[in-house]
Amino acid sequence: MRFIKWHLGIIGIALFGIAARSEAFEIKLKQEKIAEVAEYGKKYKGKEIFYSPIVKSACFGKYPDGEGGLIMSKYVRIAVISAMMALKDKTLTKNDIKEIEESTSFDVVVTVPEEYAKALEDVQIMLKQGMNNILPLKTEFGMKRKDTLRSVVGTFQYEKVNPKASTAVIVKTRKVQKKYTIDFSDVK
Repeated sequence: MRFIKWHLGIIGIALFGIAARSEAFEIKLKQEKIAEVAEYGKKYKGKEIFYSPIVKSACFGKYPDGEGGLIMSKYVRIAVISAMMALKDKTLTKNDIKEIEESTSFDVVVTVPEEYAKALEDVQIMLKQGMNNILPLKTEFGMKRKDTLRSVVGTFQYEKVNPKASTAVIVKTRKVQKKYTIDFSDVK
């Protein structure tokens, strides 16, 4: 009897875990979801969006106040762009939304001390899933910051990443290497 209860418990946990993690990283967004997240972004104008529950769950490390980063899925990108445009009393255009919808990649934005990131070659962003090291398609500097940190953006293909796998973001500079453990199931 214990044997059966034990196996039922394990099966229940496995099924619940799969169901709980299946929401990770929505790659295809429906129009209702896009409208919903655009409104969400308007509610948290400007930098307030980074402290909102949905976007904060996509952050790792001490981002946006310190070293760390942000997983910019399609959902998070729409929220952030909508929030930034709301500051200027603008809204997302159909072209903006179409471009995000058609994208086959997502960004990982990281912040590193300016002194370690004089050139793009000084910073490497990598995702590690088990033995699989995933390099970005491209790396570029992000928006200017007012503090002593510099934003660097790595663009990764959705198809190369398993959203259900344990993942680490590795940020290497010439002086320091940081490792951040992330859970894609926390990212919409």
